[in-house]
Amino acid sequence: MTADRATRFAASFVALLAAHQIADYWVQTDHQATNKGRHGSRAENAAGRAACVAHVISYSAVSTAAVAGIGRALRLGASWRGILAGQAISAVSHYWADRRFPLRRLAGRIGKLDYHDRGGNAMLDQSWHIGWLTLAALATAVVAPSTVDR
Repeated sequence: MTADRATRFAASFVALLAAHQIADYWVQTDHQATNKGRHGSRAENAAGRAACVAHVISYSAVSTAAVAGIGRALRLGASWRGILAGQAISAVSHYWADRRFPLRRLAGRIGKLDYHDRGGNAMLDQSWHIGWLTLAALATAVVAPSTVDR
């Protein structure tokens, strides 16, 4: 990884992490937070998916603006393809965890169900998101970079 890519990775990660905090806690509506994990009947699943999709759309808008804005302000040379690749990783992984039952199922498979159910679900959720934000920042930095570091 070149110095330009390393700088782009670091700046992208900071932007993604800041955007995550804003979008997950300030931008997300009460309706989205309450309903995005609904599942069970066909109607419950539809309501949960709709709330989660709405949250991920607003989350991704904030995240894209943050990454593109910081990239532009610092003249980092990230490509739109890189930004979109990072956003795709972030959006898909965010949706998966925020539906709640897949993350709970994963916690059970790795022996963390008791921890999850005793209040650790929020920490597992946030650590999941931060791990995937790291990969999103990497994709932003290395996918089709501009001519700055070719």
